[in-house]
Amino acid sequence: MSLNLTAALLAALVATFVSTASLRAQNNENPNYTAYPEPSLIQRDLSEFNWILRWNYDKFISYRTPNGGAIHLVATDDVSDEQVLRAYNILDFYLTDVPNTRFGTEKAAIANAMSENGAMLVLPGGADGDSPVWSWALEGQPLYELEFPVEGSTPYITNDYMQRDAGFEEIFHLVHDYGIGTRDTKGVLSDSFQTEFAAATQAALEDGIWGYGDNARDWIEELRVEGSLQQEYAASIIDSYYGYWAAWTHEPGGMWNVYVAKTRADVEKRDPIGIALIRDFLPEFITYMARIDPSFRGTFEMQFNKDIPYTHKSQYLLNARLLGSRASNIGGNDENNIFIGNRADNVIDGRGGTDVVQFDLLSIDVSISRKQDGVRVVGADTGKDLLLNIEVLRFKDRDILTSDIR
Repeated sequence: MSLNLTAALLAALVATFVSTASLRAQNNENPNYTAYPEPSLIQRDLSEFNWILRWNYDKFISYRTPNGGAIHLVATDDVSDEQVLRAYNILDFYLTDVPNTRFGTEKAAIANAMSENGAMLVLPGGADGDSPVWSWALEGQPLYELEFPVEGSTPYITNDYMQRDAGFEEIFHLVHDYGIGTRDTKGVLSDSFQTEFAAATQAALEDGIWGYGDNARDWIEELRVEGSLQQEYAASIIDSYYGYWAAWTHEPGGMWNVYVAKTRADVEKRDPIGIALIRDFLPEFITYMARIDPSFRGTFEMQFNKDIPYTHKSQYLLNARLLGSRASNIGGNDENNIFIGNRADNVIDGRGGTDVVQFDLLSIDVSISRKQDGVRVVGADTGKDLLLNIEVLRFKDRDILTSDIR
């Protein structure tokens, strides 16, 4: 081989290496790529907190508000990092604007008010009444380890009401008490959403929609004295609206039979005033990226199936991410979903809607091919994924339409 040819080949190799390296350095240049919350957000240096919190808790994550403030979520080590991230996601869900609604477009103001009012979510180990955390260390709003299962975990999949998912309820209380406003405190929506909900609560009590039954009377009176009737009524609607009581078979109603409705269809039929107010504040579907517990195996289903009771809840998810190293799968619903696989081999079926599978990679890091039954994506960090009914492959550098894959 001549020296000139050798030099030319070396120059070409160098150019290829440089261009590849440059492409790899172009991180997050795809404007559609979204970086979702990761465990790296969780911190363990609690020196900024008072001694009571430092003594009782081990870690925290801060939700940054538009005014430069923060809402802190403080947890013990009994609470998993995945539970902390889910609490963060639910808080973000409540504080994300919902266009074209009467009360859901002022979420930045609510978040700012929460930070100014010192809103804090504490996540202690154990359960309410049986926790190693001192009762006087329960600052702000508590949400207990055994009352907050992660999507895809055994209590979530089996609908274990001994570990009932109180996440949406308790975090709504936090948002309501510190941001929206209560009977006794001024908030962003005190004169609008809160006022209308107070009237709806009274009507629900009088009509036997909520707070009915002899067992609830003393509890309702306690709530009335402390000024939290509206918060509890709203939480009852929210839990049934997103399917969290539909699988409970012990009583005809939801929220331990304090509320007349179990499912969204029940709420629409039995409580039209309540559901209208919730729709004026919250979206129809849960918009955060659900992190499926690493212990999950099989196919996580997001389409309602009466034979799979947990789908009463998961049918309202828009997005899901597999964690861990199990070769698990996802079955989407008929909405526009975003999915993320794990490092193992996954089958992801988007079903209806316009669906996206996002990869924490550049497009040059995988091989993509058209198969008879779908699209195959293979890479060292993603395994061998088979994608069915997926319209978009999303990488850090670009989107690829599956219709363009030959």
